[in-house]
Amino acid sequence: MVRPNWIEINLDSLSHNIQTVRDRIPPGTKILLPVKADAYGHGSLACSYAAKLCGVDFLGVAHMAEGILLRQYGIDIPVLILGPCIPEDFPYLVEFQLTPTLSDEKTATLFDDYLRKNNVTAKAHLKIDTGMNRYGIAAHHPETIQKLLRLSHLKFEGIFTHFATADIPNHPNTEKQAQAFQKLINALETAGLKPPIVHAANSAVTFTHPEIHFNLVRPGIALYGYNPMGNFPSAFPLKPLMKMKATVRMIHDVEAGESVSYGSFWTATKKTRVATVAIGYGDGYLRGNYNEGVMLVHGKLCPILGRVCMDATMLDVSEIPELAAGDTVDVINGEAHEQISMEAIAETHHTIPYEITCRVARRLYRKYRWQGKNYRWDALKKEFQIPEFKEYPCRK
Repeated sequence: MVRPNWIEINLDSLSHNIQTVRDRIPPGTKILLPVKADAYGHGSLACSYAAKLCGVDFLGVAHMAEGILLRQYGIDIPVLILGPCIPEDFPYLVEFQLTPTLSDEKTATLFDDYLRKNNVTAKAHLKIDTGMNRYGIAAHHPETIQKLLRLSHLKFEGIFTHFATADIPNHPNTEKQAQAFQKLINALETAGLKPPIVHAANSAVTFTHPEIHFNLVRPGIALYGYNPMGNFPSAFPLKPLMKMKATVRMIHDVEAGESVSYGSFWTATKKTRVATVAIGYGDGYLRGNYNEGVMLVHGKLCPILGRVCMDATMLDVSEIPELAAGDTVDVINGEAHEQISMEAIAETHHTIPYEITCRVARRLYRKYRWQGKNYRWDALKKEFQIPEFKEYPCRK
């Protein structure tokens, strides 16, 4: 079937980015790849299996359901649920051997009671709030933290925090958070309560603050190949995984005085050749402001005319007389031109690369590249030996 639009996911770039991070962290330091939100839109199963083959130590998800799905498709390496859990999650955490994050005293105590009554133990990580003010136990409550680390059946293998301003160079809050977390870790070590795994480094910290790597880093956006500091080109040797492509579906001439797209925000001042491209906000391409942005057609940058529609975007292709319906358009492809890089498009729309990748619609066909070969999804499943979905019973 001829596809009107698609995304290409280069898993070789994921392998390259993982090695790039390994080269920047001390030997023995573990790597966690966040695969929450469908691996930031790149495909959680494909990225999880590729990461496992590349030796990643942990996978990270936001919600328990994301972790269960990985288990149901055969992922057997540690999965850390980065978001908080609730008592209703307890039996599933045990059944699927998922590692929860505990962010408050009450839930941690209830989980320990549940484990004791069922005569089992479970690993967990303790979330510390050092200034993000989202989740976690405040770092200035060491007595509560020490109390939880002494629970009998809940085994805290890890403790971590998250930085709010690490992607802003020289922001004083980053140093303030780092000092608060280090002070707590020092106190726990003195008390003999420091968990074996300590982590704080997101993408920005991994590349710009080696002094706070601890012994696990969890770079997300950087492993997917985009600059955590938001600039393009990146100062770091990263390779983007995702390219978004579409096809020209129609070409027609617009006379002077005629308008294009909803709202008539673009009006031709002269006869203009217009291509209608099969990509729109229904595919995850940001609608943004009218008359803003470009796409790459036959190696030339072509401006967007008027509003992006749900299923189509119109371009000025007056300088490409040889263009024909069915030809391919580079919509997002930083390797082809910096102006259609993920970072540049994010800057145009006053957002971040994360939002763009996470918005990619499921209706877009996926093409994968792994170890120099191209795959459809069904072929990639066979290559990775991904089993069929398995329904697990859950002990209540």
